[in-house]
Amino acid sequence: MKDYEKMTVKELIEELTSLGVKFNKKLRKAELIELLKAESKGDAPEAEKKAVADTSEAKPKAEKKEKPAVKSAEKEKITKPKASAKKKTGKVVSSDSSYAVIRTGGKQYQVSTGTLLRVEKIDGNVGDSIELADVLAVFDGDNIKIGQPTVEGASVSARIVEQGKAKKVVVFKKKRRKGYRVKRGHRQLYTALEVGDISL
Repeated sequence: MKDYEKMTVKELIEELTSLGVKFNKKLRKAELIELLKAESKGDAPEAEKKAVADTSEAKPKAEKKEKPAVKSAEKEKITKPKASAKKKTGKVVSSDSSYAVIRTGGKQYQVSTGTLLRVEKIDGNVGDSIELADVLAVFDGDNIKIGQPTVEGASVSARIVEQGKAKKVVVFKKKRRKGYRVKRGHRQLYTALEVGDISL
């Protein structure tokens, strides 16, 4: 039996692949050694299940960090629209993989249902619903619609979550030997939106 403790991670991975064991290549060295020992004993399926379970437990923690923080009061208000919901404009796109590309404030954003994003200031109060009609493309699984420049009849509904100002940017100008010094601060206005339905 080989001494797995002295082997590098790369060698351990090569050993496992040569044995034909399915595993996640991002596993730690100790977990790889356990897999190899289990393979040599003949308990490979259990070890594989454990390795898959370890990686599945690690993934949700990483996903939680990526999501933007939402206040507890806002969490209660946020509810995902029902798949069967219809709008006056037409069919509501509701699959998990569907998304749209919208244009607002001179910028383009990729959005899906439930997305929180900051855009350039839009008039309205917190809680108001708005309709974004400048939809450049809609992707709904295999169904893809790309506008020239916009998709006709497509719209994205959103709710205003916050009206605020971004962090201050200091603008400082100076001309040497002329006694010219100007210092100005600027805080860009923004609107935070929560995207609702994407309809065609």
